[in-house]
Amino acid sequence: MSNLTDAILYVPDFASLVHHMAQHYPECLERDENGDIAMPPVITGFARTPAVVNGNSLLVYARLRDHQVSQWRGTPGVEVLAEHEYVGKGTGDLVYHLLFDSPEATAKYDSVYSREPYEVDDGEGGAMYVTPPDRFGVMA
Repeated sequence: MSNLTDAILYVPDFASLVHHMAQHYPECLERDENGDIAMPPVITGFARTPAVVNGNSLLVYARLRDHQVSQWRGTPGVEVLAEHEYVGKGTGDLVYHLLFDSPEATAKYDSVYSREPYEVDDGEGGAMYVTPPDRFGVMA
């Protein structure tokens, strides 16, 4: 039986990653009805949350099989910010604990997913502040 690993993947330049995937793993890019790469590009073949995007950078929380862990670790333009063997409920807590224990990983995470409070219209002529959760996603 294959082990599973939960990981937060950071991609600082998504366009470069899509180019690499098109050259080396074209089967991992979603296609449209004409067989062309879907726009916006979507990388398939592994379980993940929807991507959090900021400009051309993105983050995903992924659940990877053994062979996928080494594949993503070795993919140019992809960095594993934090990872932990999947142990069932609570794995996400372990992954995020490892992430936030690393100032370098946290800085990269924060460059894509802002945890800072922001102002929104309250619908009644005023404003209120919303504080995003520390985590953009965890898989069940």
